[in-house]
Amino acid sequence: MPTIKPFDGYLIKTDRATSVVSPAYDSVSAEERRRFADENPENFINTMRLQEDYPEDSQPTQEQLLSDNKEQLQKLLHNGSFRPLDQSSMFVYQLGTGDHIQTGLVCEVSVEEYECGALRKHENTRVSKEDLLARYQEVVGASSSPICLTYPQNTDIDTTIAQVITKPADVDFTTADGESQRVWAITDTAELVHLQQLFSNIEATYLTDGHHRAASGCRYAEIMRAKSGSNNGDEPFNQLLIALFPDNQLNLLPFHRCVRDRNGLSADQIEAALQQHFEVERLDSANECIPKRHGEFGMLVEDTWYRLAVRQECIDANDPVASLDVSILQDLILDPILGVRDMRDDPRLGYIAGVAGIDGIREAATNGWEVVFVCYATSIQQLMAVADANALMPPKSTYFDPKPRSGIFVRLK
Repeated sequence: MPTIKPFDGYLIKTDRATSVVSPAYDSVSAEERRRFADENPENFINTMRLQEDYPEDSQPTQEQLLSDNKEQLQKLLHNGSFRPLDQSSMFVYQLGTGDHIQTGLVCEVSVEEYECGALRKHENTRVSKEDLLARYQEVVGASSSPICLTYPQNTDIDTTIAQVITKPADVDFTTADGESQRVWAITDTAELVHLQQLFSNIEATYLTDGHHRAASGCRYAEIMRAKSGSNNGDEPFNQLLIALFPDNQLNLLPFHRCVRDRNGLSADQIEAALQQHFEVERLDSANECIPKRHGEFGMLVEDTWYRLAVRQECIDANDPVASLDVSILQDLILDPILGVRDMRDDPRLGYIAGVAGIDGIREAATNGWEVVFVCYATSIQQLMAVADANALMPPKSTYFDPKPRSGIFVRLK
């Protein structure tokens, strides 16, 4: 049961939002980030630069880069782009893309909730990235990208949030790529207390995006506890900035897989090997390859499209991880047939975000990936089952779209 809290900080001004609010950081390559940051010097992305965003022969040191990030943040906070919050607030945050709209609550929770497992995770994190993000918080001293959580849909929470959004939004803009973004501040004490009471009845929340930010927030809290000698739980460094969305509003897309080579096999040999565990059908067009259900995959090899349907006796339905489509693909195809054994680090394995669509799949094939697999999206129920079992999904099992943007809320640490 999350104990949600209002927070102090800054909110973007609507008339500055399209210039300042960052694109979805993880959805663009390092080269694209570098070009965008150079072309948009007042964009919030300039407060989050990484060494990989620079050419190898001109990379600043990590500490210099963090110092530059801090300087850029201070400029934005003092050039009229943001307004300081008059009082501690929570925010209703609505994102829309195409026909999809999702409406959630931005607030903070104690890092203790992550440490004790009340915020349930489904992915591993890399220590090196945790260290980098913790150091970022230590030097730059701010959180601006809410950690995304979901919870079982609750009618009373829906009703309360629906009442808030009948008022004019405090921030209302559309991003360059067509996503609508609206924010309503909640400052009334009675409303805040009511929301806290409603969320106290939620048994568990589930991390959907931001596993590294959550883990690094805990690491940063440990650093600051040691530095300050304080740990009463109320300190800013002991809090995480989060966005809570009900599970029935999330839009999950798959991560497709592509393999650099065929492991020495011909297309006919791959097709023959697949028939041990799959029904295999050749298709006439790319449009037919989109899976329609769990356990079904599309495949592209040598300009030929296939539909693969796993035989039900090959699935362990009682294992929430082994029964995931990405696990079936790994255990029955990528490892035994194509020799891809390490999903995390094998350079022969690549990933295509579902938002790229058929064009992204075709592009991968054009760029030299010899085998491409089209996956069905993991469901939110599967994600919750894995987290409830205290288990972990394979890497790149879920892709949520749209994602909260950085540079709308700034919470100082």
